[in-house]
Amino acid sequence: TQDPELRAKFGGQPEHVINFFHYLAEDLRTLMARLGFCTVREMVGHAERLRVRTDYASAKGALDLSSLLQPAHEMRRGVATHSVEQQQHDVAGRLDARLLPQLQEALQGGTTADIEVAIGNTDRAFGTVLSYHVSRKHGLSGLAAGTVRLRLRGSAGQSLGAFLAPGLAIELEGDANDYVGKGLSGGQLVLFPPRDAQFDASSNVIVGNVCLFGATSGEMFVRGVAAERFAVRNSGALAVVEGVGDHGCEYMTGGRVVVLGAVGRNFAAGMSGGIAYVLAEDGEVGAARHGFAAKCNVESVELTVVADSGEVQWLRETIERHAELTGSLKARDVVAQFDELLPRFVKVLPTDYKRVLEEEAAKAKAEAEAKAKDETKGDSGSDSERTVCADTHPKTSSIIDIEDALVDDAQLADRARKLDKLRGFVRYARRGDRYRAATKRAGDWSEISTRQT
Repeated sequence: TQDPELRAKFGGQPEHVINFFHYLAEDLRTLMARLGFCTVREMVGHAERLRVRTDYASAKGALDLSSLLQPAHEMRRGVATHSVEQQQHDVAGRLDARLLPQLQEALQGGTTADIEVAIGNTDRAFGTVLSYHVSRKHGLSGLAAGTVRLRLRGSAGQSLGAFLAPGLAIELEGDANDYVGKGLSGGQLVLFPPRDAQFDASSNVIVGNVCLFGATSGEMFVRGVAAERFAVRNSGALAVVEGVGDHGCEYMTGGRVVVLGAVGRNFAAGMSGGIAYVLAEDGEVGAARHGFAAKCNVESVELTVVADSGEVQWLRETIERHAELTGSLKARDVVAQFDELLPRFVKVLPTDYKRVLEEEAAKAKAEAEAKAKDETKGDSGSDSERTVCADTHPKTSSIIDIEDALVDDAQLADRARKLDKLRGFVRYARRGDRYRAATKRAGDWSEISTRQT
């Protein structure tokens, strides 16, 4: 990690790991020499050098492993037992790469682009290469919203929109495989069935398993049902979906998820952050909420109603956006009956996350009251007193003095306490240390190693 506050918690040094691997490599070389090999590449495929443990071979019910220990080159002469040719990734033939010439100007931030293209299930991780070009040019902030809109038709392959960067929006008319929105990083995904489809989208699976895995930001609107482990480890993205399979919102740490339909078992298992809003439809209000609770893993969450007026307004507006972007009939019905259906919405809130939110709200309230008190006190003073107060707090210059840039250890520790912890290591620039050989770096530390020869 590049976070100085987290690094301070580790007692070891990188050189300890370097030394460990030096010892590991030395032991490996000793074993290889006993077997008659100079390189790891030479060893691959020589199963005849392996033997079954004697205690296992004599055990009751032990399997006969002789066939497994017969090398392939003895069974078939000339067969390759290790990698003999390089894998062809065909990056230049990917759908992203084929679209790059049309999108170059937009990806540089000079204009907008709107492209329609067909996609097939062999087109995997569509959007990732484009996101690479966006991040390379613009960094974490990406492009302005709506800069590039990609309208797809067909059945997308795995990892559609993986790591999609800000400013990129993918609209898919069709369906998609697993891992849609994996690592979503600020982009927008909108998925809905073919416009001429005759089935009810709200009761049919349209995206596969593990969607939004590890997403950090961005939006995903799905007109249809998602399969298992939807939004697992989501840490900041917004999603609206019309049903999910088992293990929804598993290990979720941030973001918001709105489910306008049924959920599978073990919902919210290990969920420690973020909020989910689930519409419990079946039966009377009380029975419906109880039915959802039976499918929810409540070890780390509590189930409540949506009562705050601001939260109610946000929920309604989010469902309206879902209806507008996907054309969802289900979302339109919910909006039309929103006041009646509101008691059916179950708010899934992690208990630890709730405590943090309450502490932050109390802190903000205390700061606001203190500020108001100071302003009231200042207004009651004379003009001369206010002038003195103003003079004793001069405006801070935006120009940093060169001497201020040279900080000591105490100042660094103070800075570490004030660091923004919301986005992890991405907030911290990597050090540009000059490369030094591992053999030289291993001597930088003072640990004494006693070796017997």
